[in-house]
Amino acid sequence: MFIISLSKLKLLIFPSIMVFVLIYLRIQHGVLLFHTIVELFSVFVGILMLVIVLNTQHFIRNDFLIYLGIGYFAIAILDSFHAFTIKGMPFFEISTAAITIHFWIYTRLLEGILLLSSPIFLTKKLNIKYMLIITGFITSTVTWLAFNFEQPTFIDSNGLTPLKVYSEYLIITLLILTIALYYSNRILLTKKVITYLYSSLILTIIAEACFTFYTNFSGIAFVVGHIFKLLSVCMVYQAIVQTTLKEPFTLLTKTSNSYDAIPHPAILIDSNGDISQLNQSALKAIDIPLTHVIHQPIHAIFHPNNLSPNLCPICDSINEHKIILNQEYYYPQFKKWYLITLTSIDKNDVTSSMVHTLTDISQRKQQENELIIHKENLEQSVKDRTIELENSIEKLKQTQKQLIESEKMASLGGLVAGIAHEINTPIGIGVTAASHLASDTQKIEVLFNNKTLTSNNLNEYLSSATACSDLILSNLTRADDLIHSFKQVAVDQTSEEIRKFNIKNYVNEILRSLRHKLNKSHITVSINCRDNLVIESSPSSVSQIITNLIINAITHGYELTNSGEIIINISEENQLITLKIQDSGCGIENKNISKLFEPFFTTKRGQGGSGLGLNIVYNLVTQSLKGTIECESKLGSGTTFTIHFPCKVIDH
Repeated sequence: MFIISLSKLKLLIFPSIMVFVLIYLRIQHGVLLFHTIVELFSVFVGILMLVIVLNTQHFIRNDFLIYLGIGYFAIAILDSFHAFTIKGMPFFEISTAAITIHFWIYTRLLEGILLLSSPIFLTKKLNIKYMLIITGFITSTVTWLAFNFEQPTFIDSNGLTPLKVYSEYLIITLLILTIALYYSNRILLTKKVITYLYSSLILTIIAEACFTFYTNFSGIAFVVGHIFKLLSVCMVYQAIVQTTLKEPFTLLTKTSNSYDAIPHPAILIDSNGDISQLNQSALKAIDIPLTHVIHQPIHAIFHPNNLSPNLCPICDSINEHKIILNQEYYYPQFKKWYLITLTSIDKNDVTSSMVHTLTDISQRKQQENELIIHKENLEQSVKDRTIELENSIEKLKQTQKQLIESEKMASLGGLVAGIAHEINTPIGIGVTAASHLASDTQKIEVLFNNKTLTSNNLNEYLSSATACSDLILSNLTRADDLIHSFKQVAVDQTSEEIRKFNIKNYVNEILRSLRHKLNKSHITVSINCRDNLVIESSPSSVSQIITNLIINAITHGYELTNSGEIIINISEENQLITLKIQDSGCGIENKNISKLFEPFFTTKRGQGGSGLGLNIVYNLVTQSLKGTIECESKLGSGTTFTIHFPCKVIDH
């Protein structure tokens, strides 16, 4: 027993009612109203198609649909001219059927070309702007030709001309070729849509065939042809307009931008579990041509191949229209882990399509496994690492201690060289004076022995002897002072002893040991400190700190100048000594200030700089003196080192 489903019955009711209404209008009110209603329905469908595609293009970018929508809108405009230029209509003063038939033939040819070329945009992109411009130009041109040229002649006093009949045959040929093209591309459209399109094309071919038998405006061929045209338009309406409104995902093809924008495989599944559409990421994942995938069961392609369809939980969810959110599955065929989601387009409609997505989480799963292994060995790894760190720290401490001692010895060596240079000058002057005195004494002795000594000779000798004696005494005294300072500073640099000392006098002794460097650089040093400030601290640390900071200023602050000044300010408050060493040199770049006290940081790499001077200063201040050190500097404005350290103040 043949039973028609309710949905198919609904599809037949509307066209049937329209056919009966049109036949009634034709019988009761004449052919003009009949013709106008048929053509206006075509116009309505064409306009509706354009409205739909323009308002849904951002949601469903389907170039095939957009192409047909814009094209059918142009056809709707030309069909409206065809309807309103027929003899008897009040809009134009038309006395013949030539213009009306011109519009008919031109429009049908345009429709045939539109349908024949439309399959191109099942796989190609459409430039909407160019399409609108070209369509507007063609529509304007056809309208101008129809109104302004009587040729070619499609109808005369004897009826249809051969050109009119052959034109209809050409249109029929275009429609048959379109059917063949749709058939070859049927895999890109659902069965429902392709069935409607086939039906529309066949009905249009029948309508065009009827118009080859056209004899007059009231003839049976004219009426039957328009009825079949009406039915073909109904099929277009069902295939594109209604399907787009009720089932927008049905018309999606592989050119859909909305799916291709998803970076993970995404598959559209119909209610039977077959693939309706999939994006480029899905095609890339399976490496199978699109034509071999569309309308195939999804389980065979996008479900783990170690699960049978009967035991596949994803298939069960599709059959029951259930949502899956973020479930992990291993795919043996891809050797990958995927995070699966399954969502319904309309959760209230169990027959609606579902979207199935796969997110590759293989790397994350690998990291999780590595993390589990790492956690299992973490305790032992921590113990081993702790021992390594302890050994490294001990080695670093030993290395640091050795570096500090080496720097101290290097500083002491520099001190010895400087003192030797300073002592050499007074001793040399003393030797010269003594030699001159000895020479004068020998001359006096000769004169005395020869009994030729005069009072003038004696006075000259006494004057010279007095000058030489003073010169020898003053320079030997200066050498004695230098040796005393050297002994005191040298002993302090090799000893960590805590003792009482006058800090101002001690700093002066340090400066005397550095005089050769300061004189060579033409740098003056001034001390601002009260004379009776006696403290109990480590003089060796103070000596190292001041020596390194002054040498640092000479080396870096005044490297581009021949003179300069260094100011040392020493003050005390509440058993806390503040030592400021300020120079007026070139300053330090802001980016380097935070790195000054780091070991081995130097801007003189390759020029003799070790990068340990300020690091040793920092360690002496913070460890030996238990104090703090800060640096303030600005390019072109000099540098200031401020040191605070606690100590016992003996004399105020």
